[in-house]
Amino acid sequence: MNRGLPLITIIFSLGIIASDYIKPSFLVLLIAGAVLLFLSCLFKKKPIATDILLLLFCFFAGGIRSTGFNSIPKDHISNNISFADNKPVIIKGYVSASPDYRKNKTCFKFFAQEINQRGLKFNSRGETMVIIKGKSELKYGESLILDGNLRRPVGNYREYLKKEGIYSILYVPYAGRIISLKQNDGFVIKRFALWIKEKAESIIFRRVSFLSGSILDAMVLGEKRNIPAAVNTAMIKTGTVHILVVSGFNVGLVGFIMMLCLKILRLPRTLRGYLTIGLLLVYCFLTGSSTPVIRATVMGIMFILAQLLQRDPDIYDSLSLAALFILARNPNQLFDIGFQLSFISVASIVFLYPKFRSLVSPRMLKIKYLRYLIDGLLVSLAAWLGTMGIIAYNFRIFSPITIVANLFIVPAASLITLCGFSLIAAELILPGITHFFARFCELMVWILLSVNSLLLKIPGSSVSF
Repeated sequence: MNRGLPLITIIFSLGIIASDYIKPSFLVLLIAGAVLLFLSCLFKKKPIATDILLLLFCFFAGGIRSTGFNSIPKDHISNNISFADNKPVIIKGYVSASPDYRKNKTCFKFFAQEINQRGLKFNSRGETMVIIKGKSELKYGESLILDGNLRRPVGNYREYLKKEGIYSILYVPYAGRIISLKQNDGFVIKRFALWIKEKAESIIFRRVSFLSGSILDAMVLGEKRNIPAAVNTAMIKTGTVHILVVSGFNVGLVGFIMMLCLKILRLPRTLRGYLTIGLLLVYCFLTGSSTPVIRATVMGIMFILAQLLQRDPDIYDSLSLAALFILARNPNQLFDIGFQLSFISVASIVFLYPKFRSLVSPRMLKIKYLRYLIDGLLVSLAAWLGTMGIIAYNFRIFSPITIVANLFIVPAASLITLCGFSLIAAELILPGITHFFARFCELMVWILLSVNSLLLKIPGSSVSF
């Protein structure tokens, strides 16, 4: 089966979509999937029949995973609480994601392990979103006992949380209702990664202004919470908001630096590869395991493994495997705009860019600087064509300036990202030169924002509807 993995990913995704609309029984899907798998083994001597049966199995597998993910078990926290009386409950568990501090409140995901209501204790499971008034210094993995009121989320926030498998919100009125159990139940690698992130953030905000720090924090460490709303909106209008997240470029840069350093140390090739894979996983956790980072990490790992096995990596297979991994983990990601933009933009570039480049005169490509300009335009055009429909539908914005904007914004963002990594490294190794990188970061952030503002002033650069 040519291009088997991309086709399997598409069929698996169609199964998720069908399950979301039809809402079938989990048991029926499971039985149908088992029958198809059995029949594919039965007809293994007939390749065409086997391929058809396996593709049908992939379709049902998508439905099985979606239905199973969105089915709430009996002991789930959202089932074991009476929402009607709004009585206080005591929940024991641990912080399952880094807390977010904004608007005089602390928000974080909390994995429940035990519930105490009206003096009755019983085991439970599942995540809830916790909102505490004021700022509370909590960390990922910290075991807590929380005393608050459990309620159902409403409106758009309810749909947002549902995609994450969360169906309740625990409101804690003040930090005094939090008891720390002085233990940590989090994943050790993730705890280590978040510790590194905390140290890196302190270096960034200590060395540069808050505005520059917020942009560096987003580009290098994947933390967008401090970016001013005006900056985010301006980037959306020019179609360059993608630079404000950690993406494939960052993951590739981390991998390249790691491989280069290990090569200088003359470590064996195989050991270099596995150590780099380990670092990529740490960086993935450090940046919040967002969809673009998981995609780039899986693709990077596949590229390294292909090199170790002395095989040519296939970009379509790598992209498909990354999508399958994310959807198997959380099938609701298929309906998330971040997932859609991340994969469609890369697929558009991979598919359209070579076709566009083949139309360019070979003479023009022989001129070095002109070739770089043409390649930049064609990559930007391919990504814009692939994503403009999704952006227009979700943001009600049509931005033809995006093609030109990326020629200026992306190189500036790349320099800022490189400078951000250098700033952190210099602080740890040679603090005396850190101010040089800090000043350069400030300059590049000013140039990036100024160019973006200038592009927005061009008539017809961005049309809202």
